[in-house]
Amino acid sequence: MSDTTSFRRAALTVLRNRNFHRVFLTFLFTHYALLYYFGEVIDLAGLEILRREFFFGIHDIHRLFFLIPIVYAGYCFRVRGAVITTLAAFIVFLPRALFISPFTDALFRMVLFTLIAGTTGVLTGIARNEYERRRHLESVVRSERDKLLGILERMEEGVLIVGPDYKIRFMNSSMIREFGEVTGSHCFEYLYGSDIPCGGTCRLPNVTGGKAESWEYNFPDGRTYEVLATPYVDSDGTVCQLATFRNITQHKKVEMELRELDRLKSELLSNVSHELRSPLTSIKGIISSLLQKDVVWDDKTHEMMLTGIGEETDRLASLVTNLLNMSRLEAGVWQPEKEHCYISDIINGALEQQRWIHKNHVFETDIAPDLPEIYADYSQIRQVVSNLLENAAAHSEEGTQITVKAKAVDGMLQVGVSDEGVGIPKKDLDKIFDKFYRGTQKRERPGGTGLGLAICQALVQAHGGQIWVESEVGHGSTFYFRLPIEG
Repeated sequence: MSDTTSFRRAALTVLRNRNFHRVFLTFLFTHYALLYYFGEVIDLAGLEILRREFFFGIHDIHRLFFLIPIVYAGYCFRVRGAVITTLAAFIVFLPRALFISPFTDALFRMVLFTLIAGTTGVLTGIARNEYERRRHLESVVRSERDKLLGILERMEEGVLIVGPDYKIRFMNSSMIREFGEVTGSHCFEYLYGSDIPCGGTCRLPNVTGGKAESWEYNFPDGRTYEVLATPYVDSDGTVCQLATFRNITQHKKVEMELRELDRLKSELLSNVSHELRSPLTSIKGIISSLLQKDVVWDDKTHEMMLTGIGEETDRLASLVTNLLNMSRLEAGVWQPEKEHCYISDIINGALEQQRWIHKNHVFETDIAPDLPEIYADYSQIRQVVSNLLENAAAHSEEGTQITVKAKAVDGMLQVGVSDEGVGIPKKDLDKIFDKFYRGTQKRERPGGTGLGLAICQALVQAHGGQIWVESEVGHGSTFYFRLPIEG
């Protein structure tokens, strides 16, 4: 097998050598020139034994042999080689036509044959030139196509080349990674699982018509791709569509989140301005009434007005506290300063404040005895309990009971705050701890910015704990949180 391969390589080397073709052409031309005058050579040498009628026949037949070296010269040495060989043949033909041939029109026939043979050789040279040019162009086109496909293969975006027949001609590794390998199938089957083209929404006819297109593909699984399609002429001359697929799912998600954040911020500004205006308006109205010198208020009314000022001031303090705490949490500057403390002290401290603010609610506790210490930030956990108590009071009627329970569960300390309020719809449970989310349930107490529960979640998680809610519409809610027990 190796000997055969070596022989083929040697043969190709010889055939590519122009000197070999020159020698071989000279051999052919000399051979046919000798054959052309072989009859005269026989007569001059007296070699009667070699006399054959063929050598003394019609000279036109003898001249036909010269087509071989002329065509060979045209093939190997192009037009110039064919012209030179034709002139050499004309010189060979001329003595016989002028001095030897018995035919009266020998010169005419010789010239006519020379013209025909020369034309044939020149056409052969032209054809070979055209063939070589086309082959070179095809090689260049293939090389450029391979370079382009190599670049497309290394692109991070998915690349798809689709012919006008909707068949996929090329897809790079990124596209294969995203959608799988299906070169040769139809694009509508590959992308949409459809049996027919996409109809009016398909951009392929526009692109193959010479127009660049861009659009977004939204897939049922939630992925979104930005597609840019341009015309592309393939190596066979077919105008195809070259489309790049850029996965913008995360970008769209972030964009939607930013829009939602902008909406929530707008709501926050609206809510905060309203929440600030309402207690300030009430305080200003009460103070204006107290300052009227022409009106004498009895002690009961006077006390009621001062109580109103206190309640509205508490509302303002709670609002400002929540805003400040959320900004500190988002800036990362409100880190837990942990110390050893008891959850009962934290609960009782928070309840003392809430009993004074919400005098018409009944607060109860159910704290298991002998609970161990926790290692936590006292003020932050008290803020969590206070926010949960305020939330319970805001969503339950006056006179109803709010219960705070605490016990050890699975090596952690669990605290629960229960109310007898309106409850939370199931559709709100997943969003209840989101910033600025105020829910759809009815509030018994006006106000709220939607920050209290978000602050609770951030603080509990900062302590390595967890927080959740259990609720049923019409039967109240219970908010639980768990914290690690120290030791």
